[in-house]
Amino acid sequence: MALTVAACLDNGDQPGSSTGVEPASGDGSSTDGSGATLGIMTTTVDPGHGDSGGTSTTGSPAAPCGNGKIDPPEQCDQGEANDDEGDCTRSCRWNVCGDGLVKVGHELCDDGKGKNGTYGHCGKFCKDLSPRCGDGLVQAKEGEACDDSNPMYGCLPDCTLATSCLDIETGWGDAAKTGLHVVHRADGHPTVWCDMDADAGGYTFLKYASGTMVPDPPDPDKFLGEPLTAAQAEEKCATWGLRLFSPRSAAHLKAAIIAASADVFAPVKNDGDFPSTSAIDSDAAGYLSIMGIYPVTPGSSCESKPLNSEDCPQWAIRPDPQSPAVVLPYWVTDKLFVGQPGVNNCAGCSLYYDWNLKVQPPVLTGYVAFNMNGKGATSSHFLCEVGDKLGPPEG
Repeated sequence: MALTVAACLDNGDQPGSSTGVEPASGDGSSTDGSGATLGIMTTTVDPGHGDSGGTSTTGSPAAPCGNGKIDPPEQCDQGEANDDEGDCTRSCRWNVCGDGLVKVGHELCDDGKGKNGTYGHCGKFCKDLSPRCGDGLVQAKEGEACDDSNPMYGCLPDCTLATSCLDIETGWGDAAKTGLHVVHRADGHPTVWCDMDADAGGYTFLKYASGTMVPDPPDPDKFLGEPLTAAQAEEKCATWGLRLFSPRSAAHLKAAIIAASADVFAPVKNDGDFPSTSAIDSDAAGYLSIMGIYPVTPGSSCESKPLNSEDCPQWAIRPDPQSPAVVLPYWVTDKLFVGQPGVNNCAGCSLYYDWNLKVQPPVLTGYVAFNMNGKGATSSHFLCEVGDKLGPPEG
């Protein structure tokens, strides 16, 4: 039996086309007697396009994207002008909304098919942004608790609420400045003083006035103070989930003096905002007359030693109930006052601190320990703090 096979391989300019066998003669078919047609069939795959792993038996590669000719399955080919930000991409596809590439001058954004039009991504038609944290609108169903770009209102960049100045400083960085801010505690939204400079920033202060406002015609309401011991003040501060102020460094104390002296910083009480009066708002001596530093062992002290944790370990800040093993440093002064802090002290009794208000900022002039029927110094207003910042960065 005679078998004739002939093949003509087409190496023309049309990659992707299929080339069959040219018949040697007759009707274009050749058989082996079984009815099967013999010949060499070839296929090509456009390199760089699609997901096919096929190969060509012709040995002739398809023309590359970027040659300036549209070689199927290419949609376009502008040669060297192909650009993922232009009309025709480097993959020789038209740049359209949903491909994940931003067409400059036509699209604002493009996060790709399946993302465009959903929360936090590009808009459906690539012309705007979808609802997101930072658009000034609260999307509660997406988990946003707030949406405000002004750090002073206590909303963080991830649209969660700040519970302290340290949260604000950590979230906003240099955009957060020293001054009044709102924080969000379990029982309300108090206005606090944030110091964003001392010890790398993040100290939180709240002024507390213990007492009531009483009518005093013909004058405006008058504040009738309720003097409290340090232990009682701790309970009042706890109303906001805070603790009585305890300076942990010289910079921290200086920041507290500034906060206590600021007449724009009004106090609160446990049932809401306290009516502002200039005399109370700026009474630094009152707010700093008691602090949360107590004798470790009642009846013992470090007379005539500077009042700080290094020189006077006989006094200390109470451990945080949430972290009882953490020893908090404290710092009131590196100067000594003869005979003080004295041994006439008691458990839970704070020293009474005296300040010179004739200079600004006020200067500490002394402190004294005393025990009157098991009670120490008292004050009707004082500073509270969050206590989440333990001290200097190296501390």
